[in-house]
Amino acid sequence: MAKFVPFMTVAVITPVFFLSTLSGCASSSKTAANPSLELPASANPDPALEPLAFMAGRWIGVNPNKTVNEEHWTAPRGNHMLGTFHQIRRDGKPAFVEISLVTVEKDGVMLKLRHLHGALEVPATRKEPNVFRLKSASGNRAEFTGTGDAEEVTSVVYRLVNPNTLAVDVGFAPTSKEKPFTSTYTRE
Repeated sequence: MAKFVPFMTVAVITPVFFLSTLSGCASSSKTAANPSLELPASANPDPALEPLAFMAGRWIGVNPNKTVNEEHWTAPRGNHMLGTFHQIRRDGKPAFVEISLVTVEKDGVMLKLRHLHGALEVPATRKEPNVFRLKSASGNRAEFTGTGDAEEVTSVVYRLVNPNTLAVDVGFAPTSKEKPFTSTYTRE
């Protein structure tokens, strides 16, 4: 039977264990924020993700209705990038949450995202993640197109307008009830 370990103990032990484990691994890359931290070769970003590196960062935007959108993207590591999004309602509660994963796969670079309600329930109409394929990426712009159930969303385009402004354009099929929109974020 496993022994129960209080959370605070794990939080203290885990970083020490993790760093001591890393020191025994062959490493070949350093992080920009901490040049003394060497990462194993498995954390080197896949070259296919290089054109998407502009998305990395903490981004925040205020909507016309005074709700707040916050989106975070990790730097490319290995064959993927992780994104999180949440919308803060005017009463301070979460409206919804989205988890995104960009991965390099045999069929190309894919964006998979999952919408969750504010209390992290999976919406009944969205049991499966939405999947998008990278159509093009260059010059601080990346365009993904919907596949399968996500085909109603014809495109998701990430654009770095300037070093501190990220725009996300979402387009819908002409038959959709949804209207295209752009969310604009400022680097936090």
